[in-house]
Formats: sequence, structure tokens, C-alpha cells
Amino acid sequence: MAIFKLLLSVLLVLGAAIAQEEVVILSPRVGTLIDIHENRFYRIFPKVRNFISAQVYSTSFTGYKVRIVVNRKGKEKTYEKKMSLNQFTRFQNKINAQPEFTDEARAIMYAGMDFLRASDILTDIKKPQFVKIVDNKNMRLNGTLVSFENSLISVQTPREIEQVNLNDVKRISYRLYSNEFLRLKSYIYVLSGAMGLNVASIYNSQRSPRLDESWYYRFYGITMGLILSGELYDALSTILTPTETFILSQEKYEQNKRL
Repeated sequence: MAIFKLLLSVLLVLGAAIAQEEVVILSPRVGTLIDIHENRFYRIFPKVRNFISAQVYSTSFTGYKVRIVVNRKGKEKTYEKKMSLNQFTRFQNKINAQPEFTDEARAIMYAGMDFLRASDILTDIKKPQFVKIVDNKNMRLNGTLVSFENSLISVQTPREIEQVNLNDVKRISYRLYSNEFLRLKSYIYVLSGAMGLNVASIYNSQRSPRLDESWYYRFYGITMGLILSGELYDALSTILTPTETFILSQEKYEQNKRL
């Protein structure tokens, strides 16, 4: 009877030890806690939105579970998912097959994640600026970027000023500002003024006005040419300046990365 009680006690102790949860290391590259940066780099849980962190626990000799912390409307929420031994091994092999997450690798990774610095990009864009916006419903909005305040993008269209929330935007294209064409500005003014004078001279040769009128038309032609030269400069610099497009949707970024 004493031996039976002893064996029962041993079994109870072993059962409690087995049932006890223990944090396990999925890979030495991530340690005991998978943070948001490691998850983005190794793409461990790419479909989990607003990921903060995750830990893997052993629940038995062949069973695991992962405890994931996410951000839901500014508050942390934790939920758990079962993980089989095959899944654990697959995740482990996936991480170990990739390079180490160094500071250099981190900088390269975040260089392409425009959605993380969208506010800074929009604030730094020279305004007014012609932009092309595509929202999450693939609706397009073309116009002049007037301002960006409190996550609202104000765009002047031919009819009115429309506002789009930054969180609803998939991507934005705009022209990179460059001083490269400033040296051409004086030449464009001279050329435009000369063209206005030439048009006035052609008009005078066809109408044969009085001397004072002919000088008036010449002056008028030069003035109109100079007025239009500013528009001509803006149009040429816009056409010749390269376009920059940045992606503001994390889902779109993930799609492009898989291509």
C-alpha cells in the first residue's frame, strides 16, 4: 500500500511538471520574445495585424502554443493559438534559413516601409504639389496637394478641395523637387519673351498698324510672353522631374515583397 501511494505521488508530480507551461526558444535568432522588428524581418506571423510581440510555450512533449500580443484601438490584447510540433519545426527552419537580424539589415528593411513614416513624408513634400492618390478601395484622386494636418490630406481638384484620411490611402505619387532646372529659368523667360515679340511682329506685318500701335503690340507681346514663361517653366520642370511613389498600406507592401 505504501509503494502504491509513493508511485501515485510520483505520477502526480510528473504530471504537474509536464502540464506546466514553459517558454521555449523558437530560434536563437529571436530568443524567448519575438518583437515587432523580428517579426517584420523574419515574417514569422505576416498575417497578424498590429503585431506587438509573441512567445512560444510548450504544453506537452509534442505540443506548443503561441501567445500573441496585438494592438487593438490603442490597447494591448493577448490571444493564444495552438502550435503542433510540425508547425514549430517549420517556423524554426524558416527563421534559421534567413540571415541574422543586424542593425544594417534593420536599416535596409525599414528603408522600404514608407507606411511607418507616412506623416513625415507628407509633411516634407513641397506644397503646392501635384499628387496622385489611390485609396484602399482603389479610388483615384488627382490634384494639387494643399496641406496635410491631423492625418487629413487636402487636395485641390478642378472643382473643389477634397480631403482624404491618411489611414485610407494605399499609395501616393508626387514629383521630386529639384533645383536642377533653376538655371534654365532665365533662358525660358528670355525665350518666352522673344516668342511674344515674334508673334507681335508677325501681327504687325499682317495688319500694318500705325507706328505707335506697332510698338504697343510689341510691348504687349513681350509682356504676355513673360507672364506665360512662369507657367511654361513650371510645366517643363514638372514633366522632366522624376516621380516618387510611396506605399502607405502595409498589406500592399507585403504583396510587393512577395512578388
